[in-house]
Amino acid sequence: MKIEFVEREKVDGLRDPILISGLPGSGLVGKVAVDHLVEELSAIHFAEVYCDGMAAQIFVDSTGVAALNRNDLFYWRNKGKGNHDLILYTGDSQPASAEGEYELSASIASYAKTNFHPSELLTLGAYVTGNFTETPKVYGSATDEDYVRRLTELGISLMEEGAITGMNGLLLGIAKLHGFRGCSLLGETSGYAVDPKASKSVLTALGKLLNLNLDFTALDERAKQAQSVLKSVQNWQASQQEPQETSQSDEARKKLGYIS
Repeated sequence: MKIEFVEREKVDGLRDPILISGLPGSGLVGKVAVDHLVEELSAIHFAEVYCDGMAAQIFVDSTGVAALNRNDLFYWRNKGKGNHDLILYTGDSQPASAEGEYELSASIASYAKTNFHPSELLTLGAYVTGNFTETPKVYGSATDEDYVRRLTELGISLMEEGAITGMNGLLLGIAKLHGFRGCSLLGETSGYAVDPKASKSVLTALGKLLNLNLDFTALDERAKQAQSVLKSVQNWQASQQEPQETSQSDEARKKLGYIS
């Protein structure tokens, strides 16, 4: 598989950076979260990542301009109270195969380590329950016990079983092999539609973790727009349920798995 990094700007002097990844997955929780970070922080685009393991397609924007399926890297220099600059990684899609996901994850971790020496890698994604909720919880998993304690001190619920699939999970595991510390923050979602509320919950937890003060006005507006779609899905789901399904416990529903 061919992977190509196309740098649009040379980036030097990042201060103890943290790499944050949010790629398309269930509910687009991680992607919407990182897209919001890019907009809110006015992060600067510096590189594109092309991979022939992604779906064979192009994307056309609202102006009619077409572009090849790709991922993107941004940077943000922290001029506030925090001690870390940020590298943000998101994109149009993930590779179509498990082999491609492993290879691209390894390439991203290697590229970051070689060029920026990040101290931590954080991935943002979805904790899929199959249920709808007005106040999504955030679940976390980390590379070591000290980091786990850090999450619990911030009130983040721990994943105690299951799997984090796709690159939003793989990146954390491969980064650990490269010597990074870090965690996955997963927003509770039904998984049936784009879920900006879950993205907001994840970003709220991230803000506490990294001492970031984020404005959620734009994300709240997006959540209102998504609400009508979710309501339609809820109505359809209710019409399809058999009587015996209504007695299924929440715990049983959560056995659906954790798809990021």
